[in-house]
Amino acid sequence: MDRLTREFHCRIDELVPLARLLRVSYVRDQADFQELLPEDYTTAFLSGYDAHVAAADALEATSVQIARRMVFTERIEAVYKELPRTLDFLEARVRRATPLTVPADRFGLEQARRARNNDDHSGLEAALKTLLQNIEANKAALTAKGQKPADTQQLQDLYEALVKDTTSQGSQMSAQKGNTEENMTVLNALYEQMMHLFNDGKALYARSDKAKAEDYTFKQLLKRVRRERKADQA
Repeated sequence: MDRLTREFHCRIDELVPLARLLRVSYVRDQADFQELLPEDYTTAFLSGYDAHVAAADALEATSVQIARRMVFTERIEAVYKELPRTLDFLEARVRRATPLTVPADRFGLEQARRARNNDDHSGLEAALKTLLQNIEANKAALTAKGQKPADTQQLQDLYEALVKDTTSQGSQMSAQKGNTEENMTVLNALYEQMMHLFNDGKALYARSDKAKAEDYTFKQLLKRVRRERKADQA
């Protein structure tokens, strides 16, 4: 499926203000539009236009979506912070424990440490899974060297938290992608209605009323939106 593209050439947060400015001009000149295209510019057009504006205005901000996703990232970072010390202690015990079912350098410690350092979430999950399996297979030898059930449980808890959070993060990112595409559909639909007014306004006024023609010129309206924002910030 092709990725949905943005049809308009301005920032997303500028589209609704543009649409509102354009609406003011249309309401002023509605009689001219109805004379030009009576079947298209009925009262239903303005109602539909307002519905598109309201739908676009109600969209969840991208920054809010990102903030939600960052909650999961912060939780994963907390998991990471607990891991190095746990791995260091386990490595010391693995190095001294005998007999082992696998060589110490294949126990999974280095893989877990490398995945963590590279911020490789899926790699870390796999490494911790291997590590926990090897701990269980060598439980007696490691217990003799000081590995306590609580130490192993901490690794298990970290592993489960990481799996849960990366799964949730993936779901959230997928949801955000879906929301972004849905949002773009709504915004493009509004822009399509705006383009009718831009094009028909040009047909009406390009040769007869320069001032009104500018009210139906995208670049001119965009300049007004940006000037007004700068004035508000001053």
